[in-house]
Amino acid sequence: MKRIIGLLAICYGLLALCSCRSTVKPETVDVPCADALIAYAEQYPEAEPTDLYKLVFQDLYGPGHLITDSASCAMYIQKEVDAMAESALFPLFEYTLCDSNFVRVNLKLVKDGHLSVRELTRAVLCSAEGLPTPDPKFVQSHSAAFKAAYDPHYRIVRRDIFEKDILPLINKQNKQI
Repeated sequence: MKRIIGLLAICYGLLALCSCRSTVKPETVDVPCADALIAYAEQYPEAEPTDLYKLVFQDLYGPGHLITDSASCAMYIQKEVDAMAESALFPLFEYTLCDSNFVRVNLKLVKDGHLSVRELTRAVLCSAEGLPTPDPKFVQSHSAAFKAAYDPHYRIVRRDIFEKDILPLINKQNKQI
């Protein structure tokens, strides 16, 4: 438990050093944030420090570091959806860590027809607008252990866009099932 809380402090500290957002400071690691990280580590026991860092990073930067243009965004979504196994183990959506600024939206929603590539692309692009672009050397992928255990396939969407545009589509589809 202490190791997890220490990792969170390290993640925030590292992001504070590389961040162009002056509000990121190690002292922002408060009890609710530590509790959120502990819950995440319990939900994903195979998570490694890289995965915890990635979660914090995504809560701070969202999808901004991945976006080049709408055509390539849509192409990469479609390519990943086509390559996905039918039994994706990752939740359909989950809020990011402490501030829940963003939501991880599982590409299974696209694969199963609950959400179109176009709708998700638009949500991701809108989510990236105005975000700072972090130094690429601080961007991390999930660990091999995390990928093997949970098969994550998702895109990051700003929370307000998710709740306004995507969640109603998910709820509508669930009511029809």
